[in-house]
Amino acid sequence: MRRSIRNERGAVAGLEGVMFGILILVAGTVLVAHAWSVLETRRSLDGAAREYLRAYTEADGPAAARTAGQRALDDVLRGEHNTRGTVDVTSPDPTTFGPCAQATVSLSSVVPSVRLPFLTDVGASTVRVTHTELVDAHREMTSGAAYDPERTPCAR
Repeated sequence: MRRSIRNERGAVAGLEGVMFGILILVAGTVLVAHAWSVLETRRSLDGAAREYLRAYTEADGPAAARTAGQRALDDVLRGEHNTRGTVDVTSPDPTTFGPCAQATVSLSSVVPSVRLPFLTDVGASTVRVTHTELVDAHREMTSGAAYDPERTPCAR
């Protein structure tokens, strides 16, 4: 006659192991979601900076360049569903605008970490993008007040 044993002797890592596995899965998912949001923000800022400089360098004068660049930046960020208030812009100095002048724009945005109900103030990542382009050297335009043709890359 066989007697069945129904106690917990010999049981190792039952429910605790399953819960730890679920915790690892959730933590990994949160990490991947944050990395994806950082990459998406980087891609959005990269496109916005490129379009800002494209519009800026093809303008006819310093004031038109700044306006065209800002309009292009706003259009790209609106299309990417980014809000304008979360992006900091360091635009080129319009007084140095002129043929073959170097224009540099820097964009930065803070990407908050994925929020969890039991964790507050986890932190954030700052994404920065800097692009440089030359103003069209063969276009007729009004130069800025501080433009010096001898200090442009074309003069070297």
